[in-house]
Amino acid sequence: MSHINVNIRLRPIRFAFLVRPDDNKQVQEIFRVNTCLWGGKYNPIIPCFKQVPKWWDRNGYRFETASQIINGYLDLFEPDFLVEAEEGLSEGLGFDKKRVLQLDQLLTRADDRDRRGFGLNVLDLYRDSYQKEFQFTRRHEHDIVDIAPEKSIFSKFNACVFGAFPDEADLNYLAKAFTDAFEPKKVTLNGSSLAVLYRSGFTSALRIGHSKIEVDYHDHSNPTLFVLDANKSRDLIDFWNLRAVRRHVIPIPVQWIEELSEFCKEFITQNHRPLPGNPNGVMIHVTVMFGRSIPTADIERLHAEYFRVDIVGANVIQIWYPTIWRPTPEFTVREMRPTLSAITKTFDLSVSTEKPEIRFDCLNPDFAEEYGNEYRWANVVTLRDWTLKNQIATTFLCDYRNPTIPKLGLGGEHLLPTTEGLVIFPQYKNLSQLWRLTDGATAINSWLKSNGINAVFSDAGRATQQIIQTLGGFWGVKSLAHPDIVKLLNEISRKPGSRSIQQQEFSNRIQNAIKNNIWREGNFETLVKRNAVELGLELRCTKCSSWSWYSLKQLDYQLTCGLCLREFAFPVIEPTGAHNSKWAYRLIGPFALPNYANGGYAASLSIRFFAEIIGRTDHADVTWSAGQELELAPNDKVESDFILWYQRKKHFGNDHPTDLVFGEAKSFRGKNSREKRTIADAFQADDVERMKKLAICFPGSILVFSTMKQADELSTDEVARIAKLAEWGREYIKDKQCTRAAVILLTGTELFTAYSLEEEWKQKGGKLAQLIEPGWIRPENLRVLANLTQQAYLGMPSYENWREEKWKRRLERRKD
Repeated sequence: MSHINVNIRLRPIRFAFLVRPDDNKQVQEIFRVNTCLWGGKYNPIIPCFKQVPKWWDRNGYRFETASQIINGYLDLFEPDFLVEAEEGLSEGLGFDKKRVLQLDQLLTRADDRDRRGFGLNVLDLYRDSYQKEFQFTRRHEHDIVDIAPEKSIFSKFNACVFGAFPDEADLNYLAKAFTDAFEPKKVTLNGSSLAVLYRSGFTSALRIGHSKIEVDYHDHSNPTLFVLDANKSRDLIDFWNLRAVRRHVIPIPVQWIEELSEFCKEFITQNHRPLPGNPNGVMIHVTVMFGRSIPTADIERLHAEYFRVDIVGANVIQIWYPTIWRPTPEFTVREMRPTLSAITKTFDLSVSTEKPEIRFDCLNPDFAEEYGNEYRWANVVTLRDWTLKNQIATTFLCDYRNPTIPKLGLGGEHLLPTTEGLVIFPQYKNLSQLWRLTDGATAINSWLKSNGINAVFSDAGRATQQIIQTLGGFWGVKSLAHPDIVKLLNEISRKPGSRSIQQQEFSNRIQNAIKNNIWREGNFETLVKRNAVELGLELRCTKCSSWSWYSLKQLDYQLTCGLCLREFAFPVIEPTGAHNSKWAYRLIGPFALPNYANGGYAASLSIRFFAEIIGRTDHADVTWSAGQELELAPNDKVESDFILWYQRKKHFGNDHPTDLVFGEAKSFRGKNSREKRTIADAFQADDVERMKKLAICFPGSILVFSTMKQADELSTDEVARIAKLAEWGREYIKDKQCTRAAVILLTGTELFTAYSLEEEWKQKGGKLAQLIEPGWIRPENLRVLANLTQQAYLGMPSYENWREEKWKRRLERRKD
């Protein structure tokens, strides 16, 4: 029995609008459509172009291709649906065609009620607000405004900042509903009225559209005055997207900069204050950011004339647009979209490991009608297994575009596995879900099959699977995390005959190994209670004097000798005499296999390292499979000793994208289990080549070489082989914006860690202690861990130094 924690969050559908950045008509229409959608303010607008335009960077630099920029925006927002402003803009993005819509499909038209739109439009929201609040006489006036530009050239700006309704006749019912429900004050927009609006509290149609939604921003940026050209669609798109990810962004049209100057200076002065709770004098300051359409030559003059204040440190200017489409480096604060929540619900369920199923009720907005558009809202579901058994798949590879797994519901429809969780789209109110969960091996096998790769358990994989299951998960695998214990088990497995050991000797050798280490207490009890060994009695045959082991169920007055096969009598006269009988444990199941359980101990400890040592419950979640043989192509089979889906967790905000991990695990090597110095190479050239094949087949994956040997026992040939692959893996794949493969080398130091990798490395001292000492080092980031182990065990420079030297050599070649 496992206990699954289920968290469900209701949020609006997230649409990503694809549009050419200078298509003024369609950009304005997108602003209008989002005014009519619940949560529309937070729908991203993705600028689409075939080549990066010159205006994209002030200095003319092009660090990414057009495709990388578009895909970067998509990866930041992870949309549920794409909406094309013109047909064909989504070509090549790999999105499920069923989730690609046209702009005119979203809103239901008055003369075409048979065709339902998409998303939850604001009509239900207006109706609910009117019935519960606005139909009654108010003691205080409301602050809802209906804003219209004084001049038509500012229509796009007005729609972007405050919202506007479509002007087609068959969509006029939306504007009418807004007026009928709220009787908003009419405001004519110009420079002077905009300053008044900014100083006073107001509620626009766009703001009402995200009522009943809690917005949790994850950015720590300062307030921003965004100077833009109100007539340039590209600047309005930039503002729209920046506002979607940052808390406090105020647009300042350059056309009205003179009228808004006083407000801007007041805003800068009022917000220049100490950061609350910071004792080091850190100040909050307003950033004046200039849009890409503002000429560089004008920026200094505009800032000095209209924004500069006489306060030291208060004047901050930024002439570049934040690269929100670019993956955030690990050394800085991660750029994330905000978390939108209308309702959240958390509960625990008991799940049978034989038939793992969970049933739950979907969440829906209470103001929504029973029936309506297609895909009106989304539920985001996250699963966590807190029982430490780690059998059920709760983490999946993130694929919001065209996922093939998981299929957990009865209908077999795909869920969207994203960094925020598993996304589903309940079609009606008050629906229930029945999910049939799977174990990690089944989930990973299904994913491999969907990629055209057949996989079956290897012999070593079956042993690994049985070891982890027998010990009750990775909390039980911890009982193997000492070299003397696995050597003892292997020694027993090599005994001829019964593969048993006297009870007291077994207990004493384990206790001597752990030496009262607080993190290793209970190892002996775990191995016994979890049935790694079975208690029985060794009896001496009275006919041939050989010893045979008998289980408690086999004991009788007459017994059969295991060697001579003759019957002899149980020693009833002296049943406890040491010369006749000895209580003993015998290895059973996978633990009785020779050669360190066919490599199962090394693989089990390797998976446990990622799940419990660097992952732990608050750092990462892991879905795992023991060794599989993968058929990459006809007559091309590759074995991986373990496969993982590893996802780092965030306490606040979205989790990190899931990493795909392949592992090659090796046990001790030598003439016997006592580890003589003549140790053969664990990692042969064929092993390294197999892992390279997997990296080529799955670019950006993590390759793990793990061995029970200590680092000083690795041969120079082994180190050279793995280092060569690691250097190959450091090369950057520009199209995929990742390195070929991050290579991690784990030794006995890591596999036998009792609790904390940081403490283990510090106790080891030397290079390991130096690498782990900085407080900002995060080994739970597998690419950071790869960088550390390559420096510590392979003698390689850090990735940063290696890349810098590579660029220096490239510059030298260009000079020549």
